[in-house]
Amino acid sequence: MKTFLAAAACACVLAFTPSLSGAQGFPEREVRIVTGFPAGSAAEVSLRALVHSAQKYVDKPLIIINKPGGGQSIAMQELVSAPADGHTIGMVTDTFMGMTYYQYKLRFEADDIQPMVGYAQFRHVLFVKGDSPLRNYEEFVAQAKREPVSYGGTGVGTTPDMLGKIFARALGLNLTYIAFKGSNEYVPSVMGGHVASGIVDISGVAKQLEQGNLAGVVVFGNERLPEFPNIPTTAEKGVKTDLSMFNSVLTIVANRKAPADRTRLLQEAFTKAANDPEFRKSAASAGLHAAVFDSEQLRKRIEAARQLSIPMMKEMNLLAN
Repeated sequence: MKTFLAAAACACVLAFTPSLSGAQGFPEREVRIVTGFPAGSAAEVSLRALVHSAQKYVDKPLIIINKPGGGQSIAMQELVSAPADGHTIGMVTDTFMGMTYYQYKLRFEADDIQPMVGYAQFRHVLFVKGDSPLRNYEEFVAQAKREPVSYGGTGVGTTPDMLGKIFARALGLNLTYIAFKGSNEYVPSVMGGHVASGIVDISGVAKQLEQGNLAGVVVFGNERLPEFPNIPTTAEKGVKTDLSMFNSVLTIVANRKAPADRTRLLQEAFTKAANDPEFRKSAASAGLHAAVFDSEQLRKRIEAARQLSIPMMKEMNLLAN
């Protein structure tokens, strides 16, 4: 984690290495990267490490702008409202375009956001305090069938929120969602006993799980985690919905109206960064699952998420009118 944070910190130092020349002189000035994740959250720290590597391939400063809140919608509104000249891009989860977007009344279309490259995929887990009586899967389920159990996540309508709702719906559980701005807020709340449980990418709690401060209840998906093989999966516990679809991909995006040649240059730069050994080493040291997704793969994931989630959200009265 120290290696990861050290690399991430360098992203804010705006010294850069001359490299690719931009399309017709692009970029002419700094490139802003807006994200809905707060500073210090696992996703935001990963972005800083990626930007550090991407700076090798862009000859103007790359600056991260944190706009937390609204389930990432505030940051994406900032992206689509900025001049569509390529100097403002963003980082968002692909599940925002495939799911979260439809739970808010927004002034832009989901497809106004153009995916360029995905660089890491979340592997969500349900976790509790290390000494919680609910740390065993069967105990957690039994308790949540008897009375409400709280769980924390990042914003209303986001992946943790929906995973909890779908999980509860599948098993007949009474789960109460508590929204926070980021994992840097709700992980400590679970450790302090203020919230009974939480849902987060494994990188956000790996160290606490190893130390016994937290305990993993279940992995949302079909495969156990190699680093925590004792945590069962929802699939093996009989949850029929394929929850691996909601293991979000952290994605660099652009305004759909931005010039194609400028978007292409940034796409190439961030793709190189996502494959950069330094970034991948930093990601691995923090337990982040580095994985590169091209724009076509991301579009297919987004459409698949829409096909699965929109009918569910409609049934649960979660769609914005």
